[in-house]
Amino acid sequence: MAATDVVMPVSLPTSAGTREVLDLGYPVLNLQKLDDPKVSLHQCSQKYGPQGIRSIFEKLQERLKEPQFEELNLSDNHVGDEGADYLKDGLKNSNTLKRLLMPRTGLKTNGFQSIGELLHHCPSLEMLVLSSNLADPAGVEGTFTAGLSKNKSLKSLCLAACRLGNTGVAQLCAGPLASHGALEHVSFSYNRLEDEVCSSVIKMLATNTKLRNLELNGNSLGTQAALDLVKGLASNKTLQKLGLAQNSIMEKGAAALSNHFVCDKGQNLVYLDLRYNKVGYYGCVEIRKMIKKPMDDDEANKGWMINFGERQLMLNAH
Repeated sequence: MAATDVVMPVSLPTSAGTREVLDLGYPVLNLQKLDDPKVSLHQCSQKYGPQGIRSIFEKLQERLKEPQFEELNLSDNHVGDEGADYLKDGLKNSNTLKRLLMPRTGLKTNGFQSIGELLHHCPSLEMLVLSSNLADPAGVEGTFTAGLSKNKSLKSLCLAACRLGNTGVAQLCAGPLASHGALEHVSFSYNRLEDEVCSSVIKMLATNTKLRNLELNGNSLGTQAALDLVKGLASNKTLQKLGLAQNSIMEKGAAALSNHFVCDKGQNLVYLDLRYNKVGYYGCVEIRKMIKKPMDDDEANKGWMINFGERQLMLNAH
């Protein structure tokens, strides 16, 4: 079948009050439409609101078809809580959906609850991106936490910039993340996290044996958070990548984490990002001496990336 063959054309309403023809017969449905590079991303991509989402599943029902999507990209459209509710019902018990991309889609607390129910009833879902939606701690309570706990397939969960705060992340760490059997990647970047959250992260790392990549970039984690994380990392042998860029761990915190990276207990880590943590130039010099990677005349030793074979430590003075 040629790539241009039309399989299941349908007419859907847009947020602009017009209608557009989409093909629902392919495994990938991309509604992040960037038709004209001269028009802003904001104007290009905000086409399909909740009524468009509802129409997708109504058209499939009219044809007595089950949704066969493997990837559904709704990025930047105003799906909202109402649209999330339609997704929950339309994709319930889908055995094909693997990737659901919904960053910047206007979800709030109720929308996250609907997605939580979808997590429970979508046994094939492997990637879920919900970044830059206003969940707040209440969004990941109740149905969301319960759905994630019951889900057995999800491998990647991106909750960056969702205003979760310490409370929301602590609830997820104490609940589904403590023992999720499939989840390998979690992003809590840009969620207004402070040092207190690390006690919950440490407890989660002590029991979770599946997580490989944890992102905590762009928060307000300080020196004490870094020192606490070192203790937690010592009891975890499966985490491979840790992102802590754009926090405030300072020289003392960066030194402790760098020392863990090079010691025997830290060999499971293959990537550690400590950039933009207010370490300072002289702090970087001292840390690099400590880990036996001093800055010298070799240009290969002057950049942010410090290589240890295939392992990488990212560190700069900012």
